[in-house]
Amino acid sequence: MNVRNAAPALVGALRIALGLVLLIAGILKAHDGAAATAASIAGYRVLPPALNATFGVLLPYLEIVLGGYLASGFYARGAALVAAAQFLVFAGAVASLVVRGIPADCGCFGSGVRTPPSWGHVAADLALALLALGVARFGPGRFAVDASSRGAGREPSAS
Repeated sequence: MNVRNAAPALVGALRIALGLVLLIAGILKAHDGAAATAASIAGYRVLPPALNATFGVLLPYLEIVLGGYLASGFYARGAALVAAAQFLVFAGAVASLVVRGIPADCGCFGSGVRTPPSWGHVAADLALALLALGVARFGPGRFAVDASSRGAGREPSAS
């Protein structure tokens, strides 16, 4: 396999991995319930209380939808752009916790996984954003609904 043939496989693997991260995060938040997710969001102290409740309801399902789109490769580039923006917002929010010295749990994977804010966490969110931007730029990669519907992503013929 040469580099030219490996690139779609790598992009496809990254797309699927990002999709699984978002699916798992969204499912765990949905399982916790809107109140727990809203409480986690409120811990950041950046939104008015009414928006905390709204985002507590919406965020888990946004992550589930984005994760599903990325994992399947359906509207992969658009989903990757939205995911990159989301990861950038998360990085900024966690950075604000670090700078302000607020020890709130990030809530990334629901209430069952305690993750204190740190610069390493900010770096991880920025890395995820960069990977999502790579998928948006070079995607959808192999094994994507988008690719198979256009005939892309298939092995080139021998002719």
